[in-house]
Amino acid sequence: MNKEEYVNPENCPLCNKPNHCGCLANSSKPCWCMDEEITFPDSLLNQVVDAAKNKACICKPCALKHKNGQ
Repeated sequence: MNKEEYVNPENCPLCNKPNHCGCLANSSKPCWCMDEEITFPDSLLNQVVDAAKNKACICKPCALKHKNGQ
């Protein structure tokens, strides 16, 4: 039996810092990731390890850093 690796949904899977997910916080305001200027292209999503895919959100600084080509 394989033990699944725990992924903290509150931390970014790229930098391991808090991702400030509004959806996870059950906030009445939309999450920052709903901003139309923020995108999550495959080139960014492919950097997430398989164990964290669909389990933890990328944080805004990592998304913006990727967008700006850094």
